[in-house]
Amino acid sequence: MLQISEKHLEKFRQIEQHFRSGTKVPEKNKWQSLKNNDIWLHIFAQVMVVQGSKPYEKFDKRVDLKRKVAFDSLMEVEDYREVKNRVNEVLRAVGTRYASSDISKCRKTEALAHNLKVLKGFEGGPKGLLRELSRFSSDKQKIDCLMHSLKYIKNKGARDLLMELGLVRNAIAFDTRIRNVLHKIGIETPERFETSSKLYDEVENDIISKICVPLGISGIELDRMLYQNYEEIMKMKL
Repeated sequence: MLQISEKHLEKFRQIEQHFRSGTKVPEKNKWQSLKNNDIWLHIFAQVMVVQGSKPYEKFDKRVDLKRKVAFDSLMEVEDYREVKNRVNEVLRAVGTRYASSDISKCRKTEALAHNLKVLKGFEGGPKGLLRELSRFSSDKQKIDCLMHSLKYIKNKGARDLLMELGLVRNAIAFDTRIRNVLHKIGIETPERFETSSKLYDEVENDIISKICVPLGISGIELDRMLYQNYEEIMKMKL
């Protein structure tokens, strides 16, 4: 799939030597120390940031909005329409992309209301879902199960969420930053591969086997290293 040469790998070695020690990586099994509301807000945010992460910066600073869509608070709401109203109000308050004021047409609102229903169905709520995922032996199984269970969380989002919660270690959440770094180094990726699970898996497997393994790092370490140090990496002479 990807043409990755020793010359490309050497450039990644330079990046790794500069930035690995300062890269922050979520603790393995971090989810176990989190409360259900923390996990739910991670899921809420993951749907929110599809096609644009800026709304999360506003959401993260608004305690009032977090309270409005807190897991325990929404669990007490019996009227499904009221759940959607609250979710939609919060999405629109922070300028979420594709958050239509017409709730019947807002796919993100529908997805989050659906996801809340799914989580209610697990004994233990959000932690119950993650407990089920933790029983899978491979990262790929965990990712596929999450994508199957929750709406509006696809290839990138599922990986980003599970890596942040400490459930997945060898994965790459491809976004514009990581694609730009690959392009800078001279590695070409298939057009719009992120929308195809098959292509996404193939590209991810190549990055992990041909870059991460030789460097002795995990997928999450490479992912976070490129994301957190993007500006400096793009200025490097490689």
